[in-house]
Amino acid sequence: MAENRIAIIGTGLIGASIGLGLAARPNRNYEIVGVDRDRTHARAAKKLGALDREVGSLEEAVERAGMVIIATPVVAARRILEDVGRYLVPGAVVTDVCSTKAEVMRWAAEYLPENVHFVGGHPMAGREKSGPEAASASLFEGATWAVTPSPRADERAVQAVLGLIEALGAIPLYIDPAEHDQYAAAVSHVPLLASVALFRMVRDSQGWEDAALLAGPGFRDVTRLASGDPTMARDIMLTNREAVIHWIGRLQQELSTIRAALEAGPEPIYDLFKSTQLDRDTFIQNPPQRRRPEGIEPPSARDAIGRMFVGGLYDRIKETTERLPTAPRDDADLKRKLGIEDDRL
Repeated sequence: MAENRIAIIGTGLIGASIGLGLAARPNRNYEIVGVDRDRTHARAAKKLGALDREVGSLEEAVERAGMVIIATPVVAARRILEDVGRYLVPGAVVTDVCSTKAEVMRWAAEYLPENVHFVGGHPMAGREKSGPEAASASLFEGATWAVTPSPRADERAVQAVLGLIEALGAIPLYIDPAEHDQYAAAVSHVPLLASVALFRMVRDSQGWEDAALLAGPGFRDVTRLASGDPTMARDIMLTNREAVIHWIGRLQQELSTIRAALEAGPEPIYDLFKSTQLDRDTFIQNPPQRRRPEGIEPPSARDAIGRMFVGGLYDRIKETTERLPTAPRDDADLKRKLGIEDDRL
């Protein structure tokens, strides 16, 4: 039987930040248990107040846990999903925060028992520094949090994860896993590669010592992502290879357009900068917002996690799914939106 326990597997930046956010909830009725391959991370997370208890094994962490949060790099999540099933209680809710979703969803379907409910997730939040020391309870405030439930996850499980997301101050976005991976490649994974490429371009040049003296905030800001966790970055690329390759091609096309404008003279390059400035300023000043149908109230996280432990369904799950896009786009529609003309992603 599940107890009032939330287990966090992986206590780096994201896992420890989740723990800090959950620990700060007033009148909470759950225990937060953490485990990490690097026990110094788990101990640091406990010292920070992100965990009530740190343990030394996966079995001990998830024993009788009502919710399990996998907060590891993507490839490590496969091994955890393969191993954790034997220790989970029937009805347990499992979620993750991995940066790619299609592979994770496939692993969950393959390895988790049928009486466990998996709801995939990915918070679009982070920092260039890793480890629990960089964690913050406010890391997810206002951030989009992608939600990809498995077909066999029941309403209680989905609502529990939505409650977790809202409790951390994030905004849920219900999205198809393949669509998530395509768009995450564009807005998150390729920017990481661009950051790496720019830094390596300058660092490997013969003039690095002099160029480094001129490197100001602009260079540091644009190359910030290159200081991220190499293991996480590698796993993202391995599990989202085709989507990343597609968007690298699109980036190369844009660079070619910019080069052609430079070669053409002052007016074309000015027009390119001006139109881009207007488009980006519009995006920043008027970010896209998901509209809620009239009469639909947002779900409250106040009781969602507690109800997961004591049973019962959250009454507004259908309202939540109504205000979020529930029908995944088919491959043809997705390819059209991405501008892909052949069968390759």
